[in-house]
Amino acid sequence: MSLIEKFNMKLRGVFKVPELRNRIIFTLLMFLVARVGTYIPAPGVDIDRLEQMTRQSDLLGYINMFSGGAFKRVSIFALGIVPYINASIVFSLLAVIIPKIEEIQKEGESGRDKITQWTRYLTIVIAVIQGLGVCTWLESVGLVLMPGTAFFLTTITTLTAGTVFLMWVGEQISIKGIGNGVSLLIFLNVISGAPTAVIQTIQDMKGSKFLIPVLALVGVAAVLTIAGIVVFQLGQRKIPVHYVGRGFTGNSAGQNSYIPLKLNSSGVMPVIFASVVMMVPSLIANALPSTFKYKVLLSRIFNDQHPVYLILYAVVIIFFSFFYTSIMFDPEKVAENLKQGGGTIPSIRPGADTAKYLEDVVTRITWGGAIFLALIAIAPMVLFKAFGLPMFFGGTGIIIVVGVALDTVQQIDAHLVMREYKGFL
Repeated sequence: MSLIEKFNMKLRGVFKVPELRNRIIFTLLMFLVARVGTYIPAPGVDIDRLEQMTRQSDLLGYINMFSGGAFKRVSIFALGIVPYINASIVFSLLAVIIPKIEEIQKEGESGRDKITQWTRYLTIVIAVIQGLGVCTWLESVGLVLMPGTAFFLTTITTLTAGTVFLMWVGEQISIKGIGNGVSLLIFLNVISGAPTAVIQTIQDMKGSKFLIPVLALVGVAAVLTIAGIVVFQLGQRKIPVHYVGRGFTGNSAGQNSYIPLKLNSSGVMPVIFASVVMMVPSLIANALPSTFKYKVLLSRIFNDQHPVYLILYAVVIIFFSFFYTSIMFDPEKVAENLKQGGGTIPSIRPGADTAKYLEDVVTRITWGGAIFLALIAIAPMVLFKAFGLPMFFGGTGIIIVVGVALDTVQQIDAHLVMREYKGFL
């Protein structure tokens, strides 16, 4: 049986499960809604000039990528899901700083619902602030057709409402669809701009003798990057566990198992968080008045191809890799569960020693995963700058696309396995 035949057989298996089929259809419908919204512009802005400025600015192009092209049209979804991500980052950090919030998170479903509700409220506040910043910038560069209070009120209200609606769409996908709703919306925004970017680059380099080498270089880089991401996303460090019990005959009986520790347990979230965080200094530097002494220097430093920016970006990715892993995996809790279940790691004492051993292993493999993510995120930027080539293949975008796609396929696999179908992986 050929590879295509196997794929078709597994694809038919997906649609044989009514619940899974309905979840996929619902997700696709939500995708359609999210894309339609990016083409509904807010009134009172010179869209043609803004689109031209977006093509010429790396920062604006980066923001536009995360909004799926909505920013260059100042559509109702121009802010995208970024305010919600910012709010999530704030509460994740507060949970570490403020013990009360951490206690609420550990209260189970009710605690998580409370944190989610607070995150929604903070999302609205951040969306209003960011909407105000967008309106102020649009007016300062002369893109507003009819400046004034009315423009600010209508545009801020429109952009905030668009963000709240996208937040609702993401939550509905997580509940009724398949995969993580917020990650899938970012995935959709990233891939929506890829064909246009490639076509634009081909048109810009039309007639150049470097066109074929550039496309070949990008193709090889894409294949190697995707392969590396897949290996790290699916790779595991298996910790052997031995369970001791009693058989029905009274004889000692044992069972061997293992704890699967993912090489990259944080997934694509460190890259998403780091990308959003690194937008802040760039936006601040560009928003400074032209009379400010260090405006040019700061704008140059926080350009996405400057060495200082790349180093900071890598450091932030590594930080969020460890931070998110610490949230996802609690060595003390795992050690306690093993002890209560009669499980032991060979040559490691139960309790505190097991917790320390697990923490050491997780720290070592997280270093590998974090450095890998950082290298993949910045390597294409360095490579294309070194060769003086146009940048349309970003490591950040490819990590998000491949990582979210793998996570979604794994969730589909889980549904198929529960229904006794063989999955994709």
